Amino acid sequence: MSVLIPLVTVDGRDSVLLTKRSIHLRSHRGEVCFPGGRKEPGETTTETALRETFEEIGLDSKNVEIWGNLKSVIRRQADFIVTPIVGHITDESILDRLIVKSDEVQSVFTIPIDELARNASLTKFNSKKMKYTLPTFDSTDFKVHHNASGEYLHSTQRVWGLSAVMLHQALTLLNPEVYKHDLIVKFF
Repeated sequence: MSVLIPLVTVDGRDSVLLTKRSIHLRSHRGEVCFPGGRKEPGETTTETALRETFEEIGLDSKNVEIWGNLKSVIRRQADFIVTPIVGHITDESILDRLIVKSDEVQSVFTIPIDELARNASLTKFNSKKMKYTLPTFDSTDFKVHHNASGEYLHSTQRVWGLSAVMLHQALTLLNPEVYKHDLIVKFF
């Protein structure tokens, strides 16, 4: 699996594009995440991230400049590995023309990177076999680019779980002067 961490400048602020999964999906419904999905035979992780992003939100790969990939992250259940691919959306105006697959994605929004860095916190999780601490990111300062008609969008968006781990990794590299956390997350 791979996801695209799409960076874009919105209203003069460096931002990250995120999606909120449809509440009609069987798994992870209503969760905030990056566009992405399962790899098809013969694809690279970058090709997978770009294809899935196009399928989910209609963002064409010709509008994304790939910067590289981050370290892969293994899911807690150890049933799959996700490789985050960082890319820059070259034209902010494309965000107003996204064609969103509404059965998978409820909304598409951007959050400024400095907002994410300032509003990070740590959350402790306890499962049957392990205890661990992960980052979470809450934001009230986000810009909606698409929202399925009739769907409620909370005034605060929370990034947590695997998406937060990948965002933590990206912010550590992209904005270390603002995002200062001593959390050590092991990557695959």
